[in-house]
Parts: sequence; C-alpha cells; structure tokens
Amino acid sequence: MTEVDDSAEQPPLVRIRGLRFRRGSRWIFDGLDIDIPRGGLTAIMGPSGTGKTTLLKLIGAQLRPDEGTVEVDGENVHALSTPDLYRLRMRMGMLFQSGALLTDMSVFDNVAFPLREHTHLNESMIRKLVLLKLEAVGLRGARDLMPSELSGGMARRVALARAIALDPMMIMYDEPFTGQDPISMGVLVQLIRRLNDAARITSIVVSHDVAETLGIADLVYVISNGRVVESGTPAQLSESGGDWTRQFIRGLPDGPVPFHYPAPPLRGDVLGAQR
Repeated sequence: MTEVDDSAEQPPLVRIRGLRFRRGSRWIFDGLDIDIPRGGLTAIMGPSGTGKTTLLKLIGAQLRPDEGTVEVDGENVHALSTPDLYRLRMRMGMLFQSGALLTDMSVFDNVAFPLREHTHLNESMIRKLVLLKLEAVGLRGARDLMPSELSGGMARRVALARAIALDPMMIMYDEPFTGQDPISMGVLVQLIRRLNDAARITSIVVSHDVAETLGIADLVYVISNGRVVESGTPAQLSESGGDWTRQFIRGLPDGPVPFHYPAPPLRGDVLGAQR
C-alpha cells in the first residue's frame, strides 16, 4: 500500500502575517507574509542586507516585531510566557552562521551540552545519543577534538549535530554554506537534505548561495525591500519572468537591485565637501 503524504493538508508549521520590523528609521520588513509547510525544506533567499537572519530571530522570538504575528506550531511566539517560550525553543534547532561552538569544550561535550541542560538522562544514555548524532554527521571519530582543531566544514557539522541533539521538530539554518570550500559545501548540502528527510523534520534555510540552495529546497521565498518578491519551487523560480527574481537567480549585474547605495549626485556631493 502506498503511503500518502498528507503534509500539504496540514496547517503550516510557521505562519507569518503582516510582519513589520524596523531598525531605526529603516523598515526591514513591511507587511511580510510567509508560510513554512511541515516536513519540507523551505529556503529564504535574497541579497545581503534583506533581513534573512533577522527573520530567523523573529521566528525564535529573539526579536519582537513592530506589527504582525509569527506563529510556530499554532502558537504566537511573541505572546508566550517565558516558560512556554523556553519549552517551544527546545523543539527548535538552530545552526548559527558562525557555528557558535563552545571553544573550551570538546566536540563530544558541545553536542552533549543541550542534553545535559534540558534533560534528566544519565551519562550512559547521553554518551549513546551523542555518538549517534556525531555518526549522522560523519564525525564520531572526532569526538575528543577541541573546536580549535576542526576545519571550518567540520565545525559546521559539529554544530549541526548539536542542533539535532534534542530531536527538534524544526531546524533553522543561518547561511550554512558561507565560507565553505567546495567539498565541505557539497557535504553540508547533502547532509541537510538527508537529515531533513530521514528525521522528517521541517527545515528553514536562509541563504544567498543560489545553486546550492535551489538544489535541495522544496519551496523558495525570495525577499527584498521588506516583502516577498516571489515564491515557488526551484524549477518555477528558475523559469521566472520577474525582473528581480531573474537578476538574483542568475547573478546579473543590471536589474532592479541597484549597484549604488542611495546617495546624492556625485558632483554636488564632492563639490559640497570642498566648500
């Protein structure tokens, strides 16, 4: 009997409506609407400075929006009490752009940290779980190394093992491919996709690495100027006729995204400085 995938009939795991957020006088998001379906890999893409990392912080309630709502598994994260928010965060893994490993702890202890912090498991069980998580990312043999002894790609994989230590329902990846060599990047790309499918979790990947992200995503949102410019499957976006999406996907120098940051005319600016 064929197994039926009913994820499309379920409500989205993350539902964002009318999100507005600003830093100073600049609106980072101005009426953003996004749905993150359960069990899939959703990519949030756009040029640097469009608020992709900020969006993850809003989903995790590290930041509070000026307007709008962010719901995770049916709960408005910014309306939760501190204990309820703490419990919800235990179900959300995070892979930081820097990896954010604890530098004075071994690889083993970094992965064991959330288990020791949030569970009452004995050390024997923690050891088994840590070794299984490290095996999943191919680094069981590196368990006694310190973060300073790891390559950049290895450090990112250790951070991923830590992110999945508590078997979360969702993992958020903040620019996971940045600064990686081609081999490490290829390993991470396949690892993220394989873990998503094997554990049947929901993944949110924030990235501006077009080829790698489109190669593994189920759904893609392209954002700019505080709103969703376009969304769809990787195939749909690759064939998009929209000027903004085409410029971003193909890396074109000319298009709606300007090269220059807004500034007054050069002549007047230079002559004015001389006066």
